[in-house]
Amino acid sequence: MREQIARLMDLQVIDRQLQEVEASLANIAGRVEQLREETEKNQTELQRLTEEDQQVAAARKRIEKELAEGEARTRNKRMRLNLVRTDKELQAVTHEVDSLRETNQRLEAELAQLGESAESRSSRIQELGELVAKGRTDLSAAEKEIAGQVEELRATIGKQHQKRDKLAAEIDPGLLSRYNMIFQRRAGLAVAVVKPVNRDGKCSGCQRLLPPQVYNEIQKQLTIQFCPSCQRILYYEAPPPAEE
Repeated sequence: MREQIARLMDLQVIDRQLQEVEASLANIAGRVEQLREETEKNQTELQRLTEEDQQVAAARKRIEKELAEGEARTRNKRMRLNLVRTDKELQAVTHEVDSLRETNQRLEAELAQLGESAESRSSRIQELGELVAKGRTDLSAAEKEIAGQVEELRATIGKQHQKRDKLAAEIDPGLLSRYNMIFQRRAGLAVAVVKPVNRDGKCSGCQRLLPPQVYNEIQKQLTIQFCPSCQRILYYEAPPPAEE
């Protein structure tokens, strides 16, 4: 039983180390992935705004052409006002001039609105272009910087798994399965020492006092005992002898 407990304690040390190394690897990969996602997001927005800017430029060109044509027609109609001979014809030409003027005013308003949106969009396009360029530079540098770290961490994880597999093979399968379950459920602490409290014992995992019978069995170290509260595997360390 003592050998099994000792192996479980060693296994717990390895598993905790694996957790730390794997967390470091995930953290490094996460930072690079965050840079990549931000750069891709900015690139997508940049492409959308660039296409929108092209569409707006085409619209402005079309409106400017329509406006120029409208102004030319307006001038022609005004010249006709000097040539009309009847009130009816005067009213008709005047109505046409007013209608053309309203159309031209509408086109001018549309041009002004497109111009305002173009200014803010142009500023954002420039900003995004700089962000994308910087993001690509930072991403490339980060990938180069962490390449060595990633390989080293993966090598460490591989070695630790080999050590773990070798040690796990020496532990009772049923006990190992229960240990694995407790380790996952109890935040990496499956094997806990019992702390003496006066004449009682306390689980160092959940800090609960143990029933006297359980505490006595743990002190005997003849069978595997589990905490009745948190189900952790318990082991006993005799207190050091008192100094004389």
